[in-house]
Amino acid sequence: MSQIYIAEITAYDPALPGARTLRYCTGTGYTSGAGDSPAHTFYEPRIEQPANMQRSLASGGGTRGATRVGYGELVMVNIDGGLDGLVDYGFDGLGIVIKLGTLRPWQSPVWTTVLQGTMAQADFSWGQLTISLRDRQAELDKPLQTTAYAGNNALPSGVEGVAGDIKGREKPRLYGYGWNLEPVLVNTSRLIYQISDAALQSVSAVYDRGAALTAGSAYASQADMETNAPSAGQYRVWLAGGMFRIGSAPAGQITCDAVDGSTSADRTAAQLAKQIMLDAGISAGDISSSDVTALDGATAAEVGYWLSGSTSAKQALDSVLGSVGAWWGVDRLGKFRLARFEAPSGTPVAALTPVEIIKIDRIASSDAPNTVWQVNLSYKPFGVTQASDLAGSVSAARRAELAQPSRKVTASDISVKTLHALADTLEVETHLADATAAQTEATRLLTLYKVRRDTLSVRVALDADLASAVDLGSVVSVQVPRYGYNAGRLMRVTSIRTDLRGGVLDLTLWG
Repeated sequence: MSQIYIAEITAYDPALPGARTLRYCTGTGYTSGAGDSPAHTFYEPRIEQPANMQRSLASGGGTRGATRVGYGELVMVNIDGGLDGLVDYGFDGLGIVIKLGTLRPWQSPVWTTVLQGTMAQADFSWGQLTISLRDRQAELDKPLQTTAYAGNNALPSGVEGVAGDIKGREKPRLYGYGWNLEPVLVNTSRLIYQISDAALQSVSAVYDRGAALTAGSAYASQADMETNAPSAGQYRVWLAGGMFRIGSAPAGQITCDAVDGSTSADRTAAQLAKQIMLDAGISAGDISSSDVTALDGATAAEVGYWLSGSTSAKQALDSVLGSVGAWWGVDRLGKFRLARFEAPSGTPVAALTPVEIIKIDRIASSDAPNTVWQVNLSYKPFGVTQASDLAGSVSAARRAELAQPSRKVTASDISVKTLHALADTLEVETHLADATAAQTEATRLLTLYKVRRDTLSVRVALDADLASAVDLGSVVSVQVPRYGYNAGRLMRVTSIRTDLRGGVLDLTLWG
């Protein structure tokens, strides 16, 4: 048996104009068979380096923190200038699929997709064409909100501001809960404010200098809101437009509390993450529905995230899913995945023994170098803090709360310091909605990190079976005669570096 790599590249051909598929392979050339798709199609032998791609659950191959977009490159031979005609093609933002085929005499190849991603750019040197690759996480490394205020109010009418105030500013968007938010004044004549450019479930409170205004009846439409002013000291809400109007000129800073999502089941981290991906242009079919269901089953904790200003979809997902200790990423087939980070358990997808392992080393974790004895976790973050200029009617307790950006809970186990005198305190920021859920998560994280955890760097030979089984978040068993691994230690894959040219996988494992 022998192996071959093929690449199917979607590129924009300005001569069409439109997209076309370019097909290349390693070796001496390949023509697909009758049972392949597409059938009877030639793949030109140009690939020198099939792919060198790094993907991680978190930066540095750790277990927590911002998700890292995978990058790599495909290198093709062009010493004869045969690819020069592609110099005017567009590659960036379009798709690429790389497959590993096992060729067997008198049988059709068995194909395993090892990468489905996007491309950044194509660089032509004298002898090579190098295409920069990105996994599909890069599709979310862009502003989540692109709708801006038009600034075309014909005062006193309109809810888009004027050229001299908010024109060009991104509209806010609320996912789940929002606390002490500073809404955007979209009509200075009629004192109309916007919290979200999507419909809201409720606006539970509006404050002027920290003092609560009285809620009036809800508006039925924008016209109703613009026509009918609330009474002095009141606010009235137009939920479909994510707006409210106040009845008299404010004495100071206006803030509010609001809710998006019809039920608590719509405000979980899984549901908010799904909505963020949809809003960012990811199709529903490219989001793992089973992962969303599984994360909802793991935690029903409610979350709140307010988007105000230029924030990427990636940053929003990191904040929302990080609130429940979950990660997100893209698997080798290009599907968006998400899951809560847990200790490895269950049946491993692969067993790594000295037969498969080329190199192994025990390394320090990038995010938890020492055992953890205490977790400090923040929850219920305020959109703005107010330490001064508050109304005299605001209570001392409320003043103290408004001065803090978030609330905090702690979980600790002092007995950990018996064995580990220098055990760490883990500081975690979340967007969880209540103290009970926050305490549950803090306790879970303490349980996860207070015991011995090993991080391994492992290089293994790449074959089709391993390529199809191992992905980010997978659980493998490492069985070597060191550190008590004789019977096999379960480890979770936190980072994968795929070197198709060298035929190896470099894995970072945690467990």
